[in-house]
Amino acid sequence: MNTLTLTLNPALDKNAKIDGLVPGSKLRCHSITHQPGGGGINVSRLLKRLDIDSYCVYPSGGDTGAYLTALLKEEGIKPNPVAIKDWIRENLAILDTKTNLQYRFGMPGNELSENELKSIKKNVYKHLHTGDFLVLSGSLATNLPHNTYLEL
Repeated sequence: MNTLTLTLNPALDKNAKIDGLVPGSKLRCHSITHQPGGGGINVSRLLKRLDIDSYCVYPSGGDTGAYLTALLKEEGIKPNPVAIKDWIRENLAILDTKTNLQYRFGMPGNELSENELKSIKKNVYKHLHTGDFLVLSGSLATNLPHNTYLEL
């Protein structure tokens, strides 16, 4: 029995701190970190913390996709990226250290071509066997129909 996670709209999450949010001012960020993100990817990260391996499938393109894959490897997760032409999205979270309030900016995801979606499905079906768990989690790429997870 294996667990396979699928993330159709992954993200490279960037976190930073500022020492006071002031409108119209140039704000100096510090303490910048990056994390892999997206619903299924987050499930794989949690499973790894519980010492459970998973097969983590997601579309990956551009430098952001390559960096996300490297971060997953650093966490001991077995990434299984499917190449796409577009870069994956980046999200931004800013913590104001004076108020301890966090501001989160979610960027729109990329679109997946019909061939890219077919490649993702082929990867999933190739590695999914009777008795395995399939976790479909996270938002959808912007052009996918709302019933995409149901279809899978």
